Amino acid sequence: MTDTETLRLLRSIDRRLAILSGAEARKSRAKLSADLLRTTARTAMFDAIDGQKGSPDLAKAAGVTDRAAQLFVKELLDLGLVEVVPGTTGRGVIVTRNEDAIVGWSQRASED
Repeated sequence: MTDTETLRLLRSIDRRLAILSGAEARKSRAKLSADLLRTTARTAMFDAIDGQKGSPDLAKAAGVTDRAAQLFVKELLDLGLVEVVPGTTGRGVIVTRNEDAIVGWSQRASED
């Protein structure tokens, strides 16, 4: 196989993976929206999770109380869908999404 043929094959594989992963991402997001996010505030908080914002920032993004954001983050932590960023603790805990866990959760939830 020549370099050109190899490159063409790799591009084809890349395109196919992009299509599959896009479909999986949409399916996972739909499951999250239906089963966990359920409200615009919860969706706004989830979308604001970036590994840099604490619960006060998530609360502000969603227009809810800090306590509501804390409870939402705790729920996500309990489900394993987010992870605490090392070095953050307490009320201002910062989390990042655990994409592998989110995909696994949505697949398990679909089987139930």
